[in-house]
Amino acid sequence: MIVRKYGITLRRLKEEDIELVRQKRNSSAIRNTMYYREEITPEMQKKWFDSINNKNNGYFIIEVEGKKIGLIHGKNLDFEKRICEGGIFIWDEAYIGGFIPSLASVIMNDWTFYMINFNAIYAKIMVDNPTAISYNKLMGYQPCEPQNKDEEVQWMILTKASYEKHIKVLRKGIKELTGEGEILKLQDGDASDDLGKEIDLFYKGLPDDIQQKADTLLKWAREKRKNTL
Repeated sequence: MIVRKYGITLRRLKEEDIELVRQKRNSSAIRNTMYYREEITPEMQKKWFDSINNKNNGYFIIEVEGKKIGLIHGKNLDFEKRICEGGIFIWDEAYIGGFIPSLASVIMNDWTFYMINFNAIYAKIMVDNPTAISYNKLMGYQPCEPQNKDEEVQWMILTKASYEKHIKVLRKGIKELTGEGEILKLQDGDASDDLGKEIDLFYKGLPDDIQQKADTLLKWAREKRKNTL
């Protein structure tokens, strides 16, 4: 799956990218902001990838002007409760503290709330990372009750209502910055790189409303492939 908007591309994490992610994740600048701070081996990374490469998790490489600058995700998707857990990290220093991470988060949030119709996104943030806590509050996240027994973390929740309240102001700035002010549409998604084994992994056994959109994306992708042959 590829999602394009605001000049940003979110490209579903593939196995060929996991070594890059591992190296960036192991850097002290990134690792020290995470709950798990031990060094990750190639074997651990492969095992992790195999565990998340399914319809219950969406990990995406963030690309800008052809550069891979970070990773954003919605994981542990619960299709009954319509909740998941979100997160992002940027490894390219040129984009840290800029507007690109916020735009990537808006794309991911729009997809979660408007494309797959989820009700809330949780975030788990280390209490010694006030920058991340402030960043999430900007999007509309609020502190909430812990979702598990993890210590030294602040749990936050972003409901659809809170997101829509906060995003009104943000969208005005986004339009001035990028020329685009509309919410994400299904047409911004492209499943043309998911026409192999990915169909079984990501596009089957979904709730009816989501399945209809998944089938449409696959239909468009097949038509696109046919037209390029």
